[in-house]
Amino acid sequence: MRNFFAELKRRKVYRVAISYAVIAWLVVQIDTQVFPFFAPTWVVKLVIVLVVLGIPVALVLSWIFDFTPEGIKRTEDQPAFRPSSVPEKSIAVLPFENLSDDQQNTYLADGIQDDILSNLAKIADLKVISRTSVRQYRGVERNLREIGAALGVAHILEGTVRRAGNRLRVNAQLINARTDAHIWADTFDREITDLFVLQSDLAERIAAALRANLSPEEKASMQMHPTADLDAYDLYLRARDLFRWSGSGDPKENGDIALRLLEDALSRDPNFALAHALASRFHGELYWFGYDRTRDRLAKARTEAETALKLRPELGDARLALAYYYYFGGRHYDLALKELEFARQATPNDAEIWDAIGAIERRRNRWDEAVAYFERARQLDPRNPSVIWNLGETYTSLRRYDEADRLFAHGLQVHPNAHLFSLACATHELKQDGDPAPLEAALKNMPPDFNPGGSVTTVAVRVALMQRDPDRATKLLESSGLTELNDGGIGGIANAIDGYTFPRTWYEAWIARQRGDTDAATRAFEAARLTVEHDARICSSDDKSLCILGLIDAGLGRKKDAIAEARRATELLPISKDAFDGPIMATNLAVVYALTGETDLAIDQLEQVLRLPNGPTPGLLKAEPEWDSLRGDPRFQALIA
Repeated sequence: MRNFFAELKRRKVYRVAISYAVIAWLVVQIDTQVFPFFAPTWVVKLVIVLVVLGIPVALVLSWIFDFTPEGIKRTEDQPAFRPSSVPEKSIAVLPFENLSDDQQNTYLADGIQDDILSNLAKIADLKVISRTSVRQYRGVERNLREIGAALGVAHILEGTVRRAGNRLRVNAQLINARTDAHIWADTFDREITDLFVLQSDLAERIAAALRANLSPEEKASMQMHPTADLDAYDLYLRARDLFRWSGSGDPKENGDIALRLLEDALSRDPNFALAHALASRFHGELYWFGYDRTRDRLAKARTEAETALKLRPELGDARLALAYYYYFGGRHYDLALKELEFARQATPNDAEIWDAIGAIERRRNRWDEAVAYFERARQLDPRNPSVIWNLGETYTSLRRYDEADRLFAHGLQVHPNAHLFSLACATHELKQDGDPAPLEAALKNMPPDFNPGGSVTTVAVRVALMQRDPDRATKLLESSGLTELNDGGIGGIANAIDGYTFPRTWYEAWIARQRGDTDAATRAFEAARLTVEHDARICSSDDKSLCILGLIDAGLGRKKDAIAEARRATELLPISKDAFDGPIMATNLAVVYALTGETDLAIDQLEQVLRLPNGPTPGLLKAEPEWDSLRGDPRFQALIA
């Protein structure tokens, strides 16, 4: 019933009912007070009957259709998520403890836990918490009731592993997380060569204990083993530990290390489909987030995904990798969603699948659906920093700052070293009120050695420029020692092109410009242009490079070229194609207009994007120096107000 009433609210049925009631009351008042003087009594009664009969018609139509900026459209179906209670058939598989004398066997223990988890994740009748959230309970004191409550599960599996030569002893116990009662416990003594058979048997026993219904396809899939080479499996697990942005590590460095590990794993077992799928994901992430936008990097992402799928057509990870290739490689959303549906059927408890669907729906301008899918991913992986980030970033884009604040605070609570959460949270006052002070305070609390991809330097330099302090901006840039800088996803500030790594000279140019040193600004802009031109030549898509070239040419006073480049960039990546990046590109077109003296065009452009999700905000317009040339215009002041 709670879901039903929530659906009534989402489909605006309440709003229509209230509006209809008000209008109906007015019609009846006019009908009963005025019509008797001009019309027969039967007409008055007919109007009242029609008003009453119109109530169910209006409510039904409001359920089916919705008014949108593009006209009347059928209301999209909402994924039926958000359970209100902990399902009985739910489980978290905690990391197994390594009791071997050789601590190198830690990854063996992790592998046993991980493979059991992966097998259970294939069962649609279960809720299974994904690996990122359970991995954090490795080597810590455990209160199973608290863990069950934090993860939203009724059952917990934990165990120990001891290896002696080629023999394994695995102890496992299934526990009721609400009562601490042991449901079953058992000890298994096997040869190391029987490892994957043991893991499949354990998964089946757990499923039986939870009374989960297994389809023949699910049972057959649980018998498929990733590789016969345990060393290759160990390398794969080490690489996967480095996957995905965590708010604390350097994605480029992690990606390079992981790909070397996967290369070693695949040299041992070229048919290791999981390793191929993970390699595809790393190549795709390095491409999408701007660390390597070459065609070669994108081609590797596709080749590895297709290889994984050829080796294991039923593998959910392979389908997920191919979906990300379609998404990252060309925003082919329909193809990506088709692969994600295959992946969902294969591994319904994989939070990454729901997270990917949410990310795509966000770019398709289906923001409510995106939130629902991100929430579903969070239910399955509640402590995953990437999932927390995507949902919080979406709330920020929708200007739901209180919800974003709570989510980022939770992210910091479970990941104290994920300092980008605190920076993202501190941008909210800047976006609302134009006050950079909270962001400046958060920057001062950053550890001196924390600067993944140059993101902290990027934000700090921007804040210094907002405060019209070019000397401090110079010191910050010089102290970083970096030649390339990425914003780490702290976007939304003018010139913040998500997924683009800027050359150092780009910031040197804006600093010199603010200082009034025209010659230095020109030299730095020219140097930045050479770098961006080179990137554009080797890049598989040039929309963002064109946008940056437009901004550079605006700084160089090349008005005609600047406007043409910025307009072309918005044509290549319009809001209709990408509702997340599109508003950023459109905002930068307004920046180009402002810098080239086209005040009316700049304000016209801002009026179009100001209220869009992930568009500029009044606070940003108030603070950013890019808009200084517009400040005397009453229309611009109205936008700020």
